[in-house]
Amino acid sequence: MTRNIGGTVTISNPGKVLFPKPKYTKLDLANYYLAVAHGALRGAAAGPTCWCVFRMVGAPSFYQKRAPESRPSWIEV
Repeated sequence: MTRNIGGTVTISNPGKVLFPKPKYTKLDLANYYLAVAHGALRGAAAGPTCWCVFRMVGAPSFYQKRAPESRPSWIEV
Protein backbone atom coordinates (compact mmCIF):
# COMPACT_ATOMS: atom_id res chain seq x y z
CA MET A 1 0.00 0.00 0.00
CA THR A 2 1.41 3.43 -0.89
CA ARG A 3 0.42 7.02 -0.19
CA ASN A 4 1.67 10.09 -2.05
CA ILE A 5 2.64 12.97 0.23
CA GLY A 6 4.87 14.88 -2.14
CA GLY A 7 6.74 11.59 -2.54
CA THR A 8 5.67 8.00 -2.28
CA VAL A 9 5.54 6.36 1.14
CA THR A 10 5.03 2.61 1.41
CA ILE A 11 2.92 1.36 4.30
CA SER A 12 3.91 -2.21 5.10
CA ASN A 13 1.16 -4.44 6.48
CA PRO A 14 -1.58 -1.76 6.28
CA GLY A 15 -4.14 -4.05 7.92
CA LYS A 16 -2.09 -4.55 11.10
CA VAL A 17 -4.13 -3.46 14.14
CA LEU A 18 -2.20 -0.90 16.21
CA PHE A 19 -4.96 0.13 18.61
CA PRO A 20 -6.90 -3.00 19.64
CA LYS A 21 -10.03 -1.59 21.30
CA PRO A 22 -11.18 0.65 18.43
CA LYS A 23 -9.43 -1.72 15.95
CA TYR A 24 -7.49 1.06 14.19
CA THR A 25 -4.92 -0.18 11.68
CA LYS A 26 -1.64 1.18 10.35
CA LEU A 27 -3.53 2.44 7.30
CA ASP A 28 -6.08 4.21 9.52
CA LEU A 29 -3.23 5.94 11.35
CA ALA A 30 -1.51 6.98 8.11
CA ASN A 31 -4.79 8.37 6.74
CA TYR A 32 -5.37 10.27 9.99
CA TYR A 33 -1.90 11.82 9.81
CA LEU A 34 -2.59 12.89 6.22
CA ALA A 35 -5.90 14.45 7.28
CA VAL A 36 -4.41 16.54 10.11
CA ALA A 37 -0.91 17.16 8.70
CA HIS A 38 -1.45 20.69 7.43
CA GLY A 39 -2.67 22.09 10.74
CA ALA A 40 -0.39 19.95 12.89
CA LEU A 41 2.75 20.89 10.99
CA ARG A 42 1.80 24.57 10.97
CA GLY A 43 1.36 24.44 14.75
CA ALA A 44 4.62 22.59 15.33
CA ALA A 45 6.74 24.75 13.01
CA ALA A 46 8.68 26.32 15.87
CA GLY A 47 9.61 22.93 17.29
CA PRO A 48 8.25 20.63 19.96
CA THR A 49 6.57 22.15 22.99
CA CYS A 50 6.99 19.02 25.10
CA TRP A 51 8.28 15.50 24.71
CA CYS A 52 6.01 12.65 25.72
CA VAL A 53 7.52 9.19 25.34
CA PHE A 54 5.36 6.17 24.61
CA ARG A 55 7.03 2.76 24.79
CA MET A 56 4.06 0.84 23.31
CA VAL A 57 0.26 0.92 23.11
CA GLY A 58 -1.31 0.39 26.52
CA ALA A 59 1.95 0.95 28.43
CA PRO A 60 2.43 4.00 30.66
CA SER A 61 3.93 7.08 29.04
CA PHE A 62 6.18 9.70 30.59
CA TYR A 63 7.30 13.27 29.92
CA GLN A 64 11.00 13.72 29.37
CA LYS A 65 12.02 16.75 31.38
CA ARG A 66 15.71 16.99 30.54
CA ALA A 67 17.58 16.25 27.36
CA PRO A 68 20.36 13.68 27.79
CA GLU A 69 23.98 14.80 27.39
CA SER A 70 24.28 12.37 24.46
CA ARG A 71 21.67 14.29 22.41
CA PRO A 72 22.53 15.54 18.90
CA SER A 73 24.08 19.02 18.83
CA TRP A 74 21.12 20.44 16.86
CA ILE A 75 18.64 19.79 19.69
CA GLU A 76 18.23 22.99 21.66
CA VAL A 77 17.55 22.92 25.39
